[in-house]
Amino acid sequence: MMDLTTVFLILAAVIFLGICIIVGLACLRWLTNRYAEQTNGLGGRIANSNPLMIKAVIIGFLTLLMLIPTALVHDLMNERNDLYHSVLYETDNEWGREQTVAAPVLVVPFITETRVTSDQGKEKIVIGHDKLIVLPDQLSLSADLKHEFRERSIYRSLVYTAQIEGSADFSFNPPSIQNLQKILYDQAYVTIALSDNSGIAASPTVTVDDRKLELMPGTGLRTNQLGSGFSARMAPGQDLSHFSVKFDSLLRGSRNISAIPLGMNTEIKISADWPHPSFRQFLPKGHEIDNDSFTASWEISHLSRNYPQIFTDNSGVNLQEVIAEARLFEPISHYGTSIRAAKYGIMFIALTYLMLLVFEFTRNVRLHLVQYALVGVSLSVFYLLLLTLSEHLSFAFSYGLAAGTTVLSIASYVTVASHSKQNGLAVAGLLTALYGFLYSILQMEDYALTMGSGLVLLVLLLLMYLTRNLNRTSRENPVATETRKAEESIEI
Repeated sequence: MMDLTTVFLILAAVIFLGICIIVGLACLRWLTNRYAEQTNGLGGRIANSNPLMIKAVIIGFLTLLMLIPTALVHDLMNERNDLYHSVLYETDNEWGREQTVAAPVLVVPFITETRVTSDQGKEKIVIGHDKLIVLPDQLSLSADLKHEFRERSIYRSLVYTAQIEGSADFSFNPPSIQNLQKILYDQAYVTIALSDNSGIAASPTVTVDDRKLELMPGTGLRTNQLGSGFSARMAPGQDLSHFSVKFDSLLRGSRNISAIPLGMNTEIKISADWPHPSFRQFLPKGHEIDNDSFTASWEISHLSRNYPQIFTDNSGVNLQEVIAEARLFEPISHYGTSIRAAKYGIMFIALTYLMLLVFEFTRNVRLHLVQYALVGVSLSVFYLLLLTLSEHLSFAFSYGLAAGTTVLSIASYVTVASHSKQNGLAVAGLLTALYGFLYSILQMEDYALTMGSGLVLLVLLLLMYLTRNLNRTSRENPVATETRKAEESIEI
């Protein structure tokens, strides 16, 4: 649940802001009255003949002040979003992080002898130990993922359990090795490399030529991407010139799974009971996506990478030049969507103020600047309601409930303040349209900028239409206009 201390700080800041606005408006009223009393000549005529200009400037300043509560709520959203991602990280560490499979490979240790002459002219023999890493000729990998959610407090993390199966054909011909003393065939072993050993859910199996091997922890390698996993020592007398390996394992992981195509020809298949995949790195040859699952397949040749089929452990080869990756993509979290919605906060406040200002000068409505301020604070509180509700309910329902509460409260307030149900209904209609438009923008990320620009242009054209005759009446009947504007002086 939301930290009560944070909520109290937000409410205290809003109350403090309201007090500051009231005091500032009182000071502004006093200054305005003093200016009206003391100003004569052209300046006084301008001030008295342009109440719309004066109030528009004041409301513009008030709109800028509304950035303060909006920014406070925006910071709170970012804080909650960071907390959400920290919980996901902890859950990943406990269940199993993103998994990368690089398997199987054959490892053959060897010894080298190098004669070295010291500075004193004496020769000595330096014994070196290294390992040959042999990649398969043909490789086939498959991963079938079953997703679930791990919950902690109000947060939940998308994880999976993957059934991994693989088969590979090897042919080993010892390469030329400088200063080679001996190849230790009796110490050869097969290794299955994983990025996170803690995700091994059940005892895996490894067979060579249909003979089950005993498993050992670790890979004994320093090469990146092959440093963690498990291995199986080859049976005594195993012919390494040609053999086949099969393995299977049950893995736990979080959101993302990938496989490194180590074979000269590699076939990879990844399937999951999740309808939103995201493919990165090397794109699949084909994929099928339906309402509740997906299947993707890759066919990758060794010509698409730069490292050879046989290399030494000390060579520093980067195996991640080519990688097949599938991600269980989650649509943007409610925190991310709420943050995006808050970015439109100042636009909503400005549009609502413009609408109220137009009402004042087209419907003879008189609103106090304090009432403007309270309407702006209500618009800012909408985002706080949205954040609070979306942590417990679906985003769509939370959005509708928060927007409905805000529209109803502001429309009722305008109705009472202006003594007109029509004005209240007009405000309710406009706010409903704005919140509906914002929800559409949040659902269509690719066209958000286009729709936002279109809204601004539409509002600008509407304002230009409504204000097209502001000076015409003054020119046609200046005496009547001066009298009417004096009677409708702005309440501050």
